[in-house]
Amino acid sequence: MPNTFSYLSQVYFDELDGLGLLHHTRYLLHLERAQQNFFEHLLGVDDFNVERDEDIYVVVHSLTARFRQPVSNPGPLAINYTIQKIRGGGVTMGYTVSCPESGTVFCEGERTVCKLSAETHQPAPWSEPFRVAMESFQAAS
Repeated sequence: MPNTFSYLSQVYFDELDGLGLLHHTRYLLHLERAQQNFFEHLLGVDDFNVERDEDIYVVVHSLTARFRQPVSNPGPLAINYTIQKIRGGGVTMGYTVSCPESGTVFCEGERTVCKLSAETHQPAPWSEPFRVAMESFQAAS
């Protein structure tokens, strides 16, 4: 079983649409929050600071989402990330969005992000320490 990074996110009432369901675009917000926390974990920092941590300057390259069950109430969501493939300046992560109490999976998929240079906004390789941290996390499975 792959090493999994877990993040608990909170769904609020104002995120539910007119049908009383978490709108599909809101899942992306929760994935983004979890990714920020995951990268902070890998970097060993408590905040996101692009001037200090060049590896957080990323863009989403691709995203798949398979919606299994609707989220219909405010409350906690468990976001779980696994690293599937590390490239020179990109990483593909698998994810699940689920209920932390029951384990019901609401959504699952893959997300690939690519690192950019903060100066040129062009693709750039991961720093050696960050790449090592990702590889160590992946190998811990």
